[in-house]
Amino acid sequence: MGRAACWVIFLLSVAYVPAMLAGFLANGGLDKPVADPYLAVMELLILLMAIPLVVLFACVHRYAPANRKTLTLSAFALVTVAVGITVCVHVVLLTAGRQLDAATSPGYNLLLTWKWPSVAFALDIASWDFFLGFGLLLAAWAFTGPGLRRLVRCGLQVSGAVCLFGLLGAATGNMGLRDIGIAGYAVILPVVLLVMARVFAATPVAEASR
Repeated sequence: MGRAACWVIFLLSVAYVPAMLAGFLANGGLDKPVADPYLAVMELLILLMAIPLVVLFACVHRYAPANRKTLTLSAFALVTVAVGITVCVHVVLLTAGRQLDAATSPGYNLLLTWKWPSVAFALDIASWDFFLGFGLLLAAWAFTGPGLRRLVRCGLQVSGAVCLFGLLGAATGNMGLRDIGIAGYAVILPVVLLVMARVFAATPVAEASR
């Protein structure tokens, strides 16, 4: 299940990055919000990614040595919160957000848009940069030893740190700076998951079931 979750998230991420880049290019640059149809595709891909993320962190927790399970259980809890927040945000934006009239709905731009500052944008940043960022840092401790495990450990730490760096953009109102955080989960993490899948594949069943 861990290997399958790694591959599903990787493939969805492969589809997400081109959609994101196409949306930025079509809209005239990184400083402007992505618009439909690219935005809708990105939001649907995130919804599809939600369950595999939870499954993956459950597998990482089970894989972890006994003396690291408190850390990986904490990582699982953080990612569960992240997934819950982002699913709610994107379901609201895909449904009610597209049916309400922005011109006649008070506070629409402050609540339901990707133009900073907005509540929906802030919640999504909390999800992917804060909760997932710390979750990745804690999950890294499940992978002890040299070789591929060390690569996964270091990769998760770098990915988590880059996600957390994105919080600086939200704190300063610099969304260009915040976009660096996107690389943590949309670029670095998928590559790490390819290595993680190899680690899971090379792990004996008895060791994985401890």
